[in-house]
Amino acid sequence: MRIPDQLLKCIGFVSRDEERFDYRGSAFIVSVPLDDHSACLHLVTAKHVALALQNGEAVIAMNGKDGLPLFMKNRGEGWFFHPDDPSVDVAVLPMASLRLPEYDYQDISIDRFATAERIQKYGIGVGDEIINIGLFSPFIGSSRLTPIVRTGTLAMMPDGRLPHPVYGSVEAYLAEGRSIGGLSGSPVFVRDTVQLPVRTQDGAPAQLSALGTFHLLGLMLGHWDAPPDFSEADGRSVNMGISLIVPAYKILEVLFSPDLTTLRQEAFDRGYPC
Repeated sequence: MRIPDQLLKCIGFVSRDEERFDYRGSAFIVSVPLDDHSACLHLVTAKHVALALQNGEAVIAMNGKDGLPLFMKNRGEGWFFHPDDPSVDVAVLPMASLRLPEYDYQDISIDRFATAERIQKYGIGVGDEIINIGLFSPFIGSSRLTPIVRTGTLAMMPDGRLPHPVYGSVEAYLAEGRSIGGLSGSPVFVRDTVQLPVRTQDGAPAQLSALGTFHLLGLMLGHWDAPPDFSEADGRSVNMGISLIVPAYKILEVLFSPDLTTLRQEAFDRGYPC
């Protein structure tokens, strides 16, 4: 499956604000429409990535239109987390920069989020193909930042909460696909399956499955470990090849939390870029 180049431009690499950058995770750009002509941009990552930063200070590296990386700092501004549920592994930072026209980026509109309504409309479900775009920490690119793309399938969409070693339990999807450390906070897209009516060689009716459009399924939380006693030899946990994905609707709950909604409205009323 060929990935549209534009999807690769929504990614940023997250580091502590240090003399030598040490990239720890991924972030992606989303937009919240304010009216028919303007929208506010936000950087989204995993909460555990944001909390691991030195004093909350972050550097997000993205490509510039001149082909060289640009580095956006949060300048001590706080991340926004879920207002009611501490188990939601989502962190949001308003994205504003006087150099924004110099960035070679593509935002993901919230209109592309796989909400319950969109999931039902497009028949998204178990077995649909997913792609995950983010940081491959052993190699970020020689001059231009280069994200890695990993593929898999949507394996489970549970109707209840799943156990989690840090948060106790979480709302999450499960995907068949091994996660690695640098992918924490990266976007996960799903392609719906389109059924095309065809006929077999002998004229019998049949259906041909094809790939549909991309939707933002959610955010990469991490991988599912086997229990610590999985290996009798050394007792270490094992990556089971199953990834946990924070659903897109949980990201929306953070984006439309009272404080962040007020901040957007105030910026809009004052004519500030956001």
